[in-house]
Amino acid sequence: MRHKHPEIHRGFRAPGVPFTPIIAIAFCLLLVAGLNWETWLRFVIWFAIGLVIYFNYSYKHSKLRN
Repeated sequence: MRHKHPEIHRGFRAPGVPFTPIIAIAFCLLLVAGLNWETWLRFVIWFAIGLVIYFNYSYKHSKLRN
C-alpha cells in the first residue's frame, strides 16, 4: 500500500525507530550469550531435526518437482 496509495493516513508508527530495534537486538543477544552450552547443544539438535523435517516435507510436496 505504501507504493500504490502513498497518500493514505497510517495510524500506527513504530516508536523510537531506529533506536528501539537496535536496543532490543542488543538485549536479545546479551540474553542469548548468557545461555550455557547444554542449552546451545539442545538448540542445535532440535534445529537440525527441524531442518530435516522441513526439507524432507518440501521435497516431497514440491509443485516444481512434479
